[in-house]
Amino acid sequence: MYDMTDAVQAMKNRAVAMNGQSVAVNLSGGQTLTGTLAYATITGSWGGTVYPEVLTVTVSTKAHVVRIDHVSSIGQG
Repeated sequence: MYDMTDAVQAMKNRAVAMNGQSVAVNLSGGQTLTGTLAYATITGSWGGTVYPEVLTVTVSTKAHVVRIDHVSSIGQG
């Protein structure tokens, strides 16, 4: 059975790996944002890793904040 939680975590891992790079972010509704990705983990107060629920894609000078569960794929831009 397909587990949506695993898919979202995989997308978060991909976003961490591509942080700061030029990317094409495909959204669930069919739209694509091409720009620079900003996404990084945070160290929680207990010392564990926290993955934010949103990422930011800067297209030209406009920052687009997108919920990670609305992203269908992230690739090189």
